[in-house]
Amino acid sequence: MTKATAAKKDPGPGPGPGRGGKREGAGRKAADGVTIASTVQITARVTPEQRERFLDLGGSEWLRAIIDREFDNGA
Repeated sequence: MTKATAAKKDPGPGPGPGRGGKREGAGRKAADGVTIASTVQITARVTPEQRERFLDLGGSEWLRAIIDREFDNGA
């Protein structure tokens, strides 16, 4: 086998064909079981202190629970 043939067969370090990149179902799962596909993104402008409080309260999981609770109480 020549050096040129050996170089073509051995791609070296790194991902091979069909590996890496964005994949369905990859990544951390939400604690409340909500998937990205079943949600929409919203944006709100808050102060840095309010953002910290939001994260301390539980972030998106907390907000979804509050919205659901308020909707259930008003129905």
